[in-house]
Amino acid sequence: MRNSIARAIVACLRTILAVLLPAEGKHRTAPVKAAEQPSAAPVAAPWPVTLPRSPYAEYNADPVPLVGEEPPLVRPLVAAYEKALEAQRARVAEQEAQRQRRLAVAAALDGFDIGPDVIHGVRLPLAR
Repeated sequence: MRNSIARAIVACLRTILAVLLPAEGKHRTAPVKAAEQPSAAPVAAPWPVTLPRSPYAEYNADPVPLVGEEPPLVRPLVAAYEKALEAQRARVAEQEAQRQRRLAVAAALDGFDIGPDVIHGVRLPLAR
């Protein structure tokens, strides 16, 4: 029973493959022999002078062509990442400045003056 099912499946696959993949080369072109090739024929240009353009080419065309002095194009995800990184650095710098201010206030409450010596261009007198 198992053997007959396997034979039936193999037979079906063979007929399907014979129809879909002919191995006889019926649809293939014959290779050109060296004697049949023209030897002194002029060589045509590899590309036509005017290439066919897509109908969307004018719609999507950039009105101002790119110039070498302009900054390079950057993917939006990279720009967003750099912007977020810069915002994080600014946040950390502000937190550090706030920590320094709080430390100065806490030291001033204990009687220590650790603030700046010059405020708005005026030199402060030394506290004794």
